[in-house]
Amino acid sequence: MKTFGLLPTKARLYLRENFMKRSLLFIGLLLFVATLPTVAVDTSKPAAPVTTTTNAPSQQIIAYYFHGTVHCETCLKIEQQAKAIIERQFKPELDAQRLVFKPLNYDLPENAHFLLAYKLPCPSLVLVRQNAGKDEQRTLLGDIWQLVEDPVKFNAYIETGVNKFLRDPK
Repeated sequence: MKTFGLLPTKARLYLRENFMKRSLLFIGLLLFVATLPTVAVDTSKPAAPVTTTTNAPSQQIIAYYFHGTVHCETCLKIEQQAKAIIERQFKPELDAQRLVFKPLNYDLPENAHFLLAYKLPCPSLVLVRQNAGKDEQRTLLGDIWQLVEDPVKFNAYIETGVNKFLRDPK
């Protein structure tokens, strides 16, 4: 009977201990995230990712889909639809490597600098013009989140943005 009476106390202690650990971890993470914007980082010249192809033209448009390690349903939908429209509408440019679609995980240490350099608010589609591997121009296609549920408008928005980048030399 006495062991029965101790069980709820032990259970309460266990729960209280885990709650405290989780609370401290959560507060620590919040403090860490809160200090991120105050960290001084030189974003004037973001590092360009290394392209693995050797026959790529000196000037190239990269359609980056930046995402985190965990993908929500909408993130996956945006990536799939963006990739599909680019592959469907810009096949000659993709074949000639004037245009490249590249998903990148910004949670990986080697890609984390993109969050600050490109001012990414969330998973995003960014068009980047590179010349000899260096960023010359970029634009964030920021309306993809509002348009993802309307495939016609979503596709038109991406197609217009990519066309503008391909046709406009600067």
